Amino acid sequence: QMKMNIGIFQYEMQDESPHEKIERLEVQLYENPNLDIVICPELFISGYGSFEKINEYSESRDGKFANKIASLAKKTSTAIVYGYPEIQGDSLFNSAQIFDSKGISIVNHRKKMLPPTANESKIFTPGKESSILTINGIKIAIVICYELEFPELIRELAMQDVQLIIAPTGQSSNWPAAALHNCRTRAFENGIFVAYANSTGMLNDINFMGESKIIGPDGIDLVNAEQGEKLICAEINTDDILLVREKLPYLDDSRKLY
Repeated sequence: QMKMNIGIFQYEMQDESPHEKIERLEVQLYENPNLDIVICPELFISGYGSFEKINEYSESRDGKFANKIASLAKKTSTAIVYGYPEIQGDSLFNSAQIFDSKGISIVNHRKKMLPPTANESKIFTPGKESSILTINGIKIAIVICYELEFPELIRELAMQDVQLIIAPTGQSSNWPAAALHNCRTRAFENGIFVAYANSTGMLNDINFMGESKIIGPDGIDLVNAEQGEKLICAEINTDDILLVREKLPYLDDSRKLY
């Protein structure tokens, strides 16, 4: 039995510097001192939907904003996951990095599946790898937004014994089914936890729909942020996975299909 106290910072998109965003995160972390991990949305550092800002605030995985987040993770003893535009050579990636509670980078996930929305598939280079890590004895995978909408991708991770999917996302109100239904279905059909971290508010003519949530392996929300900027948190317990899978052995049964 492994437990983890997860927070999601549902950030309200606005035109401000990365330093101001990180300061808002810092305020939330000091108000919630008992988190093991906090998750910020997709492209948290640059905002979503402006190529100009994405270019302006792109950096390597050990750039100045990364260093600021690393020191915040260390200072608050909280692992931090955040989205940012990563530059390496001539390539730009839609990435999510995780610093552990000591401020050390343990995974840098580059989004593999890029949708045509906001020209993502034109702007970014697709990543190549899945990103699996372990914190507090819990096996975790990071996927970014559109990737969560591929049942095959999440099933493959669940088959590798991943117990928690962390999904930084930038979901607009144009496609509400992703935030309302898909993320819950991914949890339910695999018997795993999903932490879905979206932005809220209006920026670059995009209405970000919020609805960040932490979902249990039965597909039911443990906590939901609905709209507005806030930090939500819930404790997960891996025992719940076993209880659900005894009754609904989707993974075992799906092996019979192949």
